[in-house]
Amino acid sequence: MELILYVAILTIILVPLVNFSGVVVQMQAKSSVEQEVWGTGRMIAERIKYEIRNASGINTVTTTSISLGNSNAMLNPTVIDLAVGQVRIKQGVGAITALSGSMVTISNLVFTSYTSIDNKTKNIGFSFTVGETGTRSEYTASQNINGDAEVRSN
Repeated sequence: MELILYVAILTIILVPLVNFSGVVVQMQAKSSVEQEVWGTGRMIAERIKYEIRNASGINTVTTTSISLGNSNAMLNPTVIDLAVGQVRIKQGVGAITALSGSMVTISNLVFTSYTSIDNKTKNIGFSFTVGETGTRSEYTASQNINGDAEVRSN
C-alpha cells in the first residue's frame, strides 16, 4: 500500500516537471533560431552601412546590387549583391565573400539611391529579409531589415 502511495506521489510530481522540461527545450530552440536571424540581419546591415560610409563615391546602384568607389585601390570597387540566398561582398580584385552564414537565407535585397540632384548628398537605402527554417515549423523565424547610409567623403 505504501509503495502505491509513493508511486502516485512521485507521478504527481514528475509529470508536470517532464512537461515543463519539454516546454523549456522548445523555447530554447525557438530562441536560438530567432537570435540567429536577428544577429545575422544586424551584422549584414552594419556591414553594408560601414562600406557605404567609408566609400569615396557611388559607382552604380541597381535594385539588387551596389558598386562603391574606394580610394584604396585594393578595395576598389566594392560590390555588394545577393546570390543564391546569400549577401555577398567583393572588394577590388579580392574573392567574393558571403556576409551571411549557411543557417539563414537572405531574400528581397533592394538598394535605393537617394543621392541629391546636385550630387552633394549621396545616400543609399537598403532592405532585405532574413529567414531561417528549422526542422520543425515552430522553429521558423523571419525578419525584415531596413537601413540607409550616407557616403562620408562628401
